[in-house]
Amino acid sequence: MSKRYIVHTGDRDLEATVVEHEDGYELQIDGKTLRVDSRGGGASATRSLIIDGRAYEASTLPGRDGMNVYVSGDAFLVRVTDELWARAEAEAGTGGGGDENVVSPMPGSVVKILVAEGQTVAPGETVAVVEAMKMQNEITAVRGGTVNAVKVGPGDVVEQDTVLVVLAGDPES
Repeated sequence: MSKRYIVHTGDRDLEATVVEHEDGYELQIDGKTLRVDSRGGGASATRSLIIDGRAYEASTLPGRDGMNVYVSGDAFLVRVTDELWARAEAEAGTGGGGDENVVSPMPGSVVKILVAEGQTVAPGETVAVVEAMKMQNEITAVRGGTVNAVKVGPGDVVEQDTVLVVLAGDPES
């Protein structure tokens, strides 16, 4: 059985098809086929992945505007929709625009704020750095826009989903 999805990440939308097999999955992303074996870590959100023979460790945390995915130390904000939902969003015009709250995907300490009020931010641009468990994580804007408010400063301790920066939606995004 196969399932088709649209993966939204930064300023890119990728078509993905997942085909289940007894020994794992076949993942087709924009015409490229990958073999994936995935093993869970019990109650943990961390999974071990073998993708085309290479090993990765991945974990996910739900975020306000999608899913925060951490793969071998790199962080990505993704939103996954099925084809029907993506088509409905496009027709309704909800895929962009509106204010964006850039939130911390995990509890930690704010190391840097890289934007100021009035500054224009591109989709995928880093707006802050939050340290958690001795790892510095770059926090990026999903859609981009103009910085309306900076809600925290360096040294502030934040919880998961704390709003760091508020962006006014860019009408062209």
